[in-house]
Amino acid sequence: MNDDMMINEVKICNNALYDIPTILNKIGISSCVMLVCDKNTYKAAGSLLRDILIDKNFDVLLCMLNREGNLIPDERAVGEVLTSLENKVEIMIAVGSGTINDVVKFVSSKTKIPYGIVATAPSMDGYASSVSPLIVNGFKRTYTATYPVFIVGDTNILKDAPYDMITSGFGDIIGKFTSLSDWYIGSVITEEEYSKEIAEDTRKSLNECIEVSKNLKSKDEKAIKKLMGALILSGLSMLKFGNSRPASGAEHHLSHFIEMKELLSGGIEHSHGAKVGIMTRISVSLFNAVFSLNEDEVKKLMEERKHETKEEFEFRIRKNFGPMADEVFKDIDHYYIDEELRRVRQKRILKNWDTMKKWVSENVPSSDYIDELLNDVEAPSDISYLGLQKSELKNILMNAKEMRKRYTILRLAEDINLDRILDLAIKN
Repeated sequence: MNDDMMINEVKICNNALYDIPTILNKIGISSCVMLVCDKNTYKAAGSLLRDILIDKNFDVLLCMLNREGNLIPDERAVGEVLTSLENKVEIMIAVGSGTINDVVKFVSSKTKIPYGIVATAPSMDGYASSVSPLIVNGFKRTYTATYPVFIVGDTNILKDAPYDMITSGFGDIIGKFTSLSDWYIGSVITEEEYSKEIAEDTRKSLNECIEVSKNLKSKDEKAIKKLMGALILSGLSMLKFGNSRPASGAEHHLSHFIEMKELLSGGIEHSHGAKVGIMTRISVSLFNAVFSLNEDEVKKLMEERKHETKEEFEFRIRKNFGPMADEVFKDIDHYYIDEELRRVRQKRILKNWDTMKKWVSENVPSSDYIDELLNDVEAPSDISYLGLQKSELKNILMNAKEMRKRYTILRLAEDINLDRILDLAIKN
């Protein structure tokens, strides 16, 4: 875990934009600042921030990441920020939400120039994290990066964000139901590191956000502030643990897989948080299906499980990932088709089944509850929103687990009998 976090200031309040010159002076920045925006975030906050900084005698450079369609955190965006930098720049300020934050964070980690964030929407939980998800060679990879020296969210700006960005943030937050559950089962089955303290803090922020969720539709300032606070706390949990494990599980892998398919088809069509919210519902259904079984049923399914050969695995990956297949092999290799390692995991699964089953019954809600939460804020809850059919779902679940090596409910289902469990989950 990382106990040396150095985010100097987090400020979420009304008119917070006007406090940025003081924040910069407190951290020793007194001359040149580079703002990184797109046309939308410049209009929302960048233009006013530029005037505020110039009025306080800062030299302000501007890097505009303009696109015809959606801005993607790819090599082009990283290159544009790098080539806009000048030697006199003391700090970069990312004015925006997910994409701009991820790009500037990565550049900061490579150049050692600090960066701060002016959030323009409560749309995702990566503001405080030290990882940067980028699209490289068309494949989403998460890079170890750095953290911001400050995070500012002016509630006047946040509440005026497009409502689908607000529901996107809510979708990202409810994903913690399954990311925390995946982390727990991973710690039991693979004996990976687990922090009960971080898990409890993340769950607390999830519950606090749910308490005010019905007020998000009216863009109530207190509800928006609570959502933004929960998103930042989730990022702090990742920063404290040292990676994204507390906040990213199967629901994110499913989202990343769909996003990869969108990119291969020409561009990202739906927000990250919208996909995560929908896939949280799917992941919850999978948890409920798996843990409806008793130990004897699990043992029987393991015995009936069909082994996937190396040739079958490689054919499936190349068929479903196309030009991205080599990236998958590079990331996970053939780790999960090693039957000797699987037998070790299967023994741990059976040994700890009743303990895990009890934990899941106390911590994983029903899919109906996730539906209710998403419907309350008028967020999408069904795969049809993503242009997907129910008939496609099994193939998505079969392959999304290959997006990361991380152990999740999808890997647990695979260790038991993936084909049978997916049939059970989809049926219900």
